[in-house]
Amino acid sequence: MTTNPSVAEPSAMHRLLHARSVAVIGASEDRGKFGGRLIHNLLHHGFQGTVYPINPKRDTILGHRAYPDIADVPSPPDVAAVAVPVQHLLASLQGCVDAGVKVAIVITGQLAETGVEGAKLQDDAVAMARAAGMRILGPNCLGAFNTPAGVCLSPSVTMSVDKLHKGRVGVASQSGALQTAMFIRAFDAGIGFSSAITLGNQADLELSDGFEYLVDDPDTEAILLYVEGLKDHERFKRAALRARAMGKPVVAVKAGRTDAGAAMANSHTASLTGSFEAFSALCESLGIVVTDQPDTAVFCADALARWGAPKASGVAVASGSGGAAALAADAIDDGNFHAARLGPRAIAHLAEHLPVRKETANVDFGAYLRAFDPAVMRDTLETFADEPDVGAVLLIMTPQPAMESLVEIMRDIGSMRGVPALLCNKAGSMVRDQLEADARVTGYPTYTSLDDCYRVLEALMAYRQFQEEGLTQETGDAPAGAIDASASALSPGLLTEPEAKGLLAAAGVPVTSEVICPDVDAAVQAAREIGFPVVLKGVARGLIHKSDAGVVKLNIPDVAAVRSAFAQIQDAIADNALEAAFEGSLVTEMAVGGVAEAFVGAAWDPQHGPGVLVGAGGVFVEVMKDVKFAAAPVSAAKARAMIESLQTFPLFDGARGRPKADVAALADIVHRVSLLAAHLGPRLRELDVNPVIVRAAGEGALAVDARAVWTIME
Repeated sequence: MTTNPSVAEPSAMHRLLHARSVAVIGASEDRGKFGGRLIHNLLHHGFQGTVYPINPKRDTILGHRAYPDIADVPSPPDVAAVAVPVQHLLASLQGCVDAGVKVAIVITGQLAETGVEGAKLQDDAVAMARAAGMRILGPNCLGAFNTPAGVCLSPSVTMSVDKLHKGRVGVASQSGALQTAMFIRAFDAGIGFSSAITLGNQADLELSDGFEYLVDDPDTEAILLYVEGLKDHERFKRAALRARAMGKPVVAVKAGRTDAGAAMANSHTASLTGSFEAFSALCESLGIVVTDQPDTAVFCADALARWGAPKASGVAVASGSGGAAALAADAIDDGNFHAARLGPRAIAHLAEHLPVRKETANVDFGAYLRAFDPAVMRDTLETFADEPDVGAVLLIMTPQPAMESLVEIMRDIGSMRGVPALLCNKAGSMVRDQLEADARVTGYPTYTSLDDCYRVLEALMAYRQFQEEGLTQETGDAPAGAIDASASALSPGLLTEPEAKGLLAAAGVPVTSEVICPDVDAAVQAAREIGFPVVLKGVARGLIHKSDAGVVKLNIPDVAAVRSAFAQIQDAIADNALEAAFEGSLVTEMAVGGVAEAFVGAAWDPQHGPGVLVGAGGVFVEVMKDVKFAAAPVSAAKARAMIESLQTFPLFDGARGRPKADVAALADIVHRVSLLAAHLGPRLRELDVNPVIVRAAGEGALAVDARAVWTIME
């Protein structure tokens, strides 16, 4: 038999989720066991392929012939699901290898997540599989399912539901239990999944394998990721960019936002979480919506699959309670959206039904002249949905007449007009059963929490902003030759200020005129050439906070002061007892004429790649912590947007009669530092440029001081 080389071999994830034959090692009729639940769930949800239960103590299991060993099955299964005690894992996987299995799902836990011994066992299992060309999902996972294909390879108790709703959302999760919690919350709300994949310890197949599958899956319209740690951020980026190019929204929930969360994630799946800020910045650069609640993330992904980007960023609110409408108005003011502005037609409509004139899209149906009239409520909600500035409609349903009509009205608006229409049930048990039954039939969700609604609105508007910004922003190329030449002689560790500034200058960042001087006579000569007044700074490897150490002397007016300052700096460095010797003093120009000081930085995150920061600068940068972080590189336009989003931006924009600063020049520095960070990658572990003196508009900006941490890559 010949093969067509132009036809791509199906991925391991595709083989798994489209399996036609499955062996279950550890199969049982006891649903109290993982193997029992797995085979029951597989058959319960209509698997049409061949099932090979593996159990040496049984002749049949659930009506299927059982085999004592996987070596006894008549043909190689597409997938083997392994649910055995950890001490039998290697033998079971060897059996899979010998039987010609291509993909094994390892439910078994107590491996890398438990410590060194478990990690070694996990490594041995992966090495065995890879040597034979077999892929592993897990271990320590809860499998996967594909609703359209009728393949349910999960031992989760949540799979005991009567049927799996076919939905638009595909899920890849590093936590099995959390994914099943998301599933049941979605199920109760009427939301179905296309496929759901749990990765567990990611010993072999990892999050990006699931991500890539969902990007290519024609049954998936939006993707939901639960992330504890990325193994390959470049692969993750490629998958995200393909999703964005194909118009598939992506929502991510990231664990490890705090030190406690990071520690728990590590014990849970042996993942290294990395920096949450770096992850969020990476996602923003890729158009991925980030949220911090897995339950709400399900609603966000469903909303994005259902509606995509809203036509506008305004929100219209209606309720049976003036108080609820007022609270919603407050929340909208706090969000990344606004109360919708009404046009003449909508204003005229409200004038017919309210005793007072109203021009905002926030109404209380109880205050209408014909309160709670279904026809009037429909007319109002449809009028709102048609307004150009209304991107979404939020209905807060409190106990009131005609509640069943409101459910139908909102579903019609959301389904037929294509405008996000969110119904929040605040009438409790009065309509809960009706709403849940309706949702399961129609697949149209309702919400019970206003906080969930606000997060969905945030996600919709964030995705709209990503779409408006476009797929990519042109960032340009780094001056690679000059940067590499400057970097060629650097040694690992904390760079000196001249070395750090050398990298900046190579990237095109304007820096102060300066000369490194090993002795006082050279310092005097340099000061005369630069022109008084000058600044002297001590240079010694390992010296971080120069001002605190007393080795920065400002506004030096003449030769005598240079000699005095040089001696004081030399003595101060000796007093600091640094391991490295005094290398001299840096003589620099005294930068004047600034109207503001900024901080610009770069950092490498092992999981998420390079990032760039900008914020308020000077000696209080660590106290104020007013910084914005973005994945590098960024365009000058993106850099300017970062600056304008700072809380202290008014200081750059002429607050209280101050001259306006040259924000364009500062944005160019941020842009160039981002190119430097992206080009150098993990070699540039950290870079702080502080202060950057920003002069008046049109007069430029200047990097005055810098420090960096350098790494030599093996």
